Amino acid sequence: MEESKKSNTKLIIIALAVLLLAVLVYTIYTGSEHKKLTDQIEVEKLEIEQNLDSMIVKYEDAIAQKTSMSGELALERDRIIAMRDSIKELKVINYSMLRRYKGEISKLEESNRKLFLLNESLTSSNLLLTSNLDSAKVVITRQIAKNDTLTVQNLTLAQKVAIGSELKISTAKVLAMKERNNGKLVETSRSSNTDALRINLTIVKNEIAEPGDRQVYIQIVDAQGKTVTQKGEFMLTDTSKVGYSDLSMVNYMNEAVDLISLVEVDRDLMKAGVYTVNIYIENKFVGATKFVLK
Repeated sequence: MEESKKSNTKLIIIALAVLLLAVLVYTIYTGSEHKKLTDQIEVEKLEIEQNLDSMIVKYEDAIAQKTSMSGELALERDRIIAMRDSIKELKVINYSMLRRYKGEISKLEESNRKLFLLNESLTSSNLLLTSNLDSAKVVITRQIAKNDTLTVQNLTLAQKVAIGSELKISTAKVLAMKERNNGKLVETSRSSNTDALRINLTIVKNEIAEPGDRQVYIQIVDAQGKTVTQKGEFMLTDTSKVGYSDLSMVNYMNEAVDLISLVEVDRDLMKAGVYTVNIYIENKFVGATKFVLK
């Protein structure tokens, strides 16, 4: 009987020892797997930071080209810098947060692609205009040698009219406005508080443009490409139709004209995101800008 008790005690001790060893092995394995997962998350976090750094460099290069898009590009660059810095400051990060940041970066990359295409188009246009002007100077020099002064002056005037008669705008500024109980409008950055959008722009001075009334169309487009508060449509020179959010009539007399457009919106329909404001004079696109609502 005593031997049987001793045998049972030994078996219990052995079983406990095996169980303890199994727990120890499992704990070591779990810790190892957790470290691997943590290391992988850190690697992906670093890749995201490097991706954002690369985007910032591209924006710096594009801004340095000094096109009419430079202001918008600087705004987007600052947003990317803020995102990168917020990621760097994170002490704890998981796969759920990584997926969210990757999704935001994917949207940024698509927005970047469109902005860079437009900026490259403007840069190419500037280079082509410079090339055309240089070529025109050579032609005029040759004509001076062949023709009298009156002929040269007429050719020069015709050239200036062809190149510079179209109206242009300076960079537009957009403010989201909230209406207080007393009816006063104050600036806001939240979509849920936005009751109106105020667009300030200037049609620049152009001494050789034809004076007279001009129709200025404002088109506000949300992140899904839908025209906000569409009031109607107009036709471009290529016969395509564009919806507009506001229409103003301007009496242009060859001097700079400041224009303020106030577009009332339904705050319940305004969503957080990046909005684009396209500006057309008559049936020609003359500029665009972007703004962000939280």
